[in-house]
Amino acid sequence: MLEKIKSAQTWLSAKLNSDEKGVTIVEYAIMLVLVAVVVIIANPAIQTALSTLFSGVSSFLMAGATGLS
Repeated sequence: MLEKIKSAQTWLSAKLNSDEKGVTIVEYAIMLVLVAVVVIIANPAIQTALSTLFSGVSSFLMAGATGLS
């Protein structure tokens, strides 16, 4: 995982140091996602809360899908 983050950082550094003027919204979004991933990995409480949230959503969706058949 750390290798992927370093790879993304290298790509972003190269992209930002190019001759292009300004930063696009896509690049801001990528940076935001990378920061969010690092924060989530670094904080186990957030991991637990997100895991619970996604488990609940998954259960809700599965219950709805089961009710359709």
